[in-house]
Amino acid sequence: KAADKIVEQNVVPAVVDPESVELAADLTRRVALALDNARLYSAQRQANDALQRSLLPPELPAIPGVDVAAGYEAAGEGNEVGGDFYDVFEVAPGRWRFAIGDVCGKGPEAAAVTGLTRHALRILAREGHDVPTVVERLNALIVDEGSRAPFVTLIHGELAPASSGDTASGDAAVVSLVCAGHPPPLVLRSAGDVEAVAEPQSLLGVLDGVTFEQNVVRLSPRDVLLCVTDGVTERRSGDHLLDDGDGLRGLLG
Repeated sequence: KAADKIVEQNVVPAVVDPESVELAADLTRRVALALDNARLYSAQRQANDALQRSLLPPELPAIPGVDVAAGYEAAGEGNEVGGDFYDVFEVAPGRWRFAIGDVCGKGPEAAAVTGLTRHALRILAREGHDVPTVVERLNALIVDEGSRAPFVTLIHGELAPASSGDTASGDAAVVSLVCAGHPPPLVLRSAGDVEAVAEPQSLLGVLDGVTFEQNVVRLSPRDVLLCVTDGVTERRSGDHLLDDGDGLRGLLG
């Protein structure tokens, strides 16, 4: 008979030195901390994205005879709410208002003033106030907030397409606007010329009781009205800004 052979193998536990155990524990703590920070960062970014979207219109209205477009690209890594905003809305049949602004700073404080500015604009405009009055009352609201409210630059205007506006001269649209401390709006004429179409005036939140004057712009067919924030004009390439030497005007042309 063949004998069964049973081979017994002795298992000897490995001896790990204390330094290796301490290193493994430290790495484990670091990995856990990194995962925790990643979860917190992701949640914070989602909250910031939601807050940023709430400060912008969900969609742009369709305006007869006028093409309206807007672009928004946040700088940085998205971990702070920016102070730039825009809006376009109807205030009466055949009349639309638009705004583009920049609240100084970032974060919750800037977001609070952005929300105040955007919603106050809509309320004041729909109450029937003209463009300068809306800007003046908005300035008073920001000044009343005191030092906790950052400064605001703003373009606010009213657009009346030719179907309901002044058609005597063959205009496609008539725009009345105020430029309060903001980069001036530019118009690209159908013939290729580019011109600034508003006088710069005081930014908002600095002086109480300031008054504003509106500029009137008549747009012909195929003219383009461009409004931007200083995130565009101050875009840097080496030692140069985009708007150095009227760079934005040249690019638009």
